Amino acid sequence: MQTRTAQTIAALQAHLADNHLVEGTKLGTLKEIGETLQVSRTVVREAVAILQAQGKLEMRHGVGIFVAGDQPRPEAAGTAVMRSFAGYDGAFMDFLELRMAFEVHAAGLAALRRSWAQEEAIWSCCHAFETGLDEDDTLDQLDFDFHSAIARATNNSAFIEFFELMSAKLLPKPALQRRAYPSLVTSDYLQQSVAEHRQICEAISNADPEAARGAMAAHLSRSHERYRAHGNAS
Repeated sequence: MQTRTAQTIAALQAHLADNHLVEGTKLGTLKEIGETLQVSRTVVREAVAILQAQGKLEMRHGVGIFVAGDQPRPEAAGTAVMRSFAGYDGAFMDFLELRMAFEVHAAGLAALRRSWAQEEAIWSCCHAFETGLDEDDTLDQLDFDFHSAIARATNNSAFIEFFELMSAKLLPKPALQRRAYPSLVTSDYLQQSVAEHRQICEAISNADPEAARGAMAAHLSRSHERYRAHGNAS
């Protein structure tokens, strides 16, 4: 059964798709959206923060919730090179090592550069992962949303573009499905992931880049050991 936050995210996504809303369209305030969907402002805030991390909505403090930029962007310098690299079919473990270098540095940048809205989005994604532990089919997406929110908080367009292009290779799916890997993805493993996510969030909130890099490195190192175990088990 979906959490209220997940249901609210689905409802907002359906509203965007069904009405073909364009960039800048105001959806309403947290209170107005909550009344329409019959959920609390806290639930709406978490759902909007996650959709903001995905680049679909924009929360303007004291004003309301707006549709974020959904228009095609002109290709920036270097994007063609990254798109070419995205087609590279290298060894899986090579991508895991690349992920370590990329995301550890991204966490440090996020600690220095995140806005209050981006910090809130990271925490909302963290909470959504924690409350969604029983939702086997959506846990991979919730984990992706958390890492995506951190990449966006670097406020570095190349980092964001690289993450969007390479996410399928950097964050392979399925990875967190208990029914697929019952001996590896255990309740204890997932609870530890929650604790590690929180450590990353706290370091970013404290504007401590060294701690953020260390927390992300520890989290990814354990995750990579599980991926290696996946390969040995297959």
